[in-house]
Amino acid sequence: MKRNNTEQFYIGLDIGTTAIKGVLTDGRAEVLAEHAVVNELNFGEDGRVEFDAEQRYRALCTVTRALTAAVPCCAVSALAMAAASGNTLLCDQNGIPSGPAISWMDQRCVRNPPSKLSAFNENDVRETTGWPCVKTFPLAHLAWLLENEPNRFHSAAHISMDTDWLAHRLTGLWVLDHSSATTFHLQNQRSGSYHQPYLNRLGIAPEKLSKLMCSGEIIGALTAQAAHETGLSEQTMLVSGCFDHPAAARAAGVLQPGELLLSCGTSWVGFLPHLDRAAIVDARLLCDPFLSANGGPWAGMFSVPQIGRNIDWYVEHLIAPGEKVSERMRAFDAMAAGVASGANGLTIDLRQPPQRIDAAPSVISRAVMEGAVRLLNEKITDLAEHGFHYKRAVMVGGASRSPVWPGIVAELTGMEVASGGRSVGARGAAMLAARNLLTGLQD
Repeated sequence: MKRNNTEQFYIGLDIGTTAIKGVLTDGRAEVLAEHAVVNELNFGEDGRVEFDAEQRYRALCTVTRALTAAVPCCAVSALAMAAASGNTLLCDQNGIPSGPAISWMDQRCVRNPPSKLSAFNENDVRETTGWPCVKTFPLAHLAWLLENEPNRFHSAAHISMDTDWLAHRLTGLWVLDHSSATTFHLQNQRSGSYHQPYLNRLGIAPEKLSKLMCSGEIIGALTAQAAHETGLSEQTMLVSGCFDHPAAARAAGVLQPGELLLSCGTSWVGFLPHLDRAAIVDARLLCDPFLSANGGPWAGMFSVPQIGRNIDWYVEHLIAPGEKVSERMRAFDAMAAGVASGANGLTIDLRQPPQRIDAAPSVISRAVMEGAVRLLNEKITDLAEHGFHYKRAVMVGGASRSPVWPGIVAELTGMEVASGGRSVGARGAAMLAARNLLTGLQD
């Protein structure tokens, strides 16, 4: 990689549920390198899903070292993280985890809700935090820990998510951006501060929580240890990031009301900028601060949850059994392309557990693709009843790279569909890092 010796580079990381993805970009937001490492998840009894935070940090370091192999470490000016946050972690005074992190996918509180959760009214939580009171996010995790592991809960010096723990691991500072903090369920989204009534109910002292700040602000320089472990420099700055979908929207250019981002991964998520937070909450969408700190829009999100796993099952077991993983999606696309709209009358409800179907693999392929889009279109139709209308969407994620799927989305929804490209979460994080540094220099 032959570049100007004075050129500066930026790293964007997408701390996902299944993998950490990273990109190295230049000052023009051109992607120069990409790398990814798969995360480890531990599935236990009672629906538990946990992970080792240190393993996630080591994966982060592997990604950054791979990205910077072709550039001097001192040339990387800043990095930022987008994250699928909502994972809970308790730490001691040195930032050492007292146990595994609880994943947002953990089901223990769904099966046996902690008694403390009954004190939280869903409508109040939605209005206060921007998200509903669900039983799979930190509010529920913390209530469970308080009830089932009170000694560990009360002795924790810091209560966090893996998002702000990673920032602490890199800089020694406890900081959490407002976007990621939404999934923590302890932040009053309108004031941008922790909501004291919720802290009181759970017995959490404010000093045990990370400092809140806007996305795109400098947190601080990497520690000597973190610089060594990441392959970066002690002059490299960590910049506050955001939740993964608003990062993807930044990279895809979905920034204004009337624009829609469709992110197609484990879950299919719609992300829509909107100026009126109240309208977002009233429509029962998940709310993100997005660009509101600078007078821009908030954003709403809706989800078709976890259908990606069912899609993968059909591809692996019925559509392309025996194919190498690298060839499965190619076979999936090729088969679906050969079947007319309507899949010969076969419909598949991807919300239901996968099942064996007596039909040709090509027909199943088309029915699976149409099944995903049908669920997506139900959400879009519901939005129209609340005054949210869209003629164009930008599609990102695995399905966006299919030569068939975007056309099905356009056909069934009536929208014009464009592709937002690859690694949009990581690219959006890199844009936050680069934009912040340049603004800081100008100031």
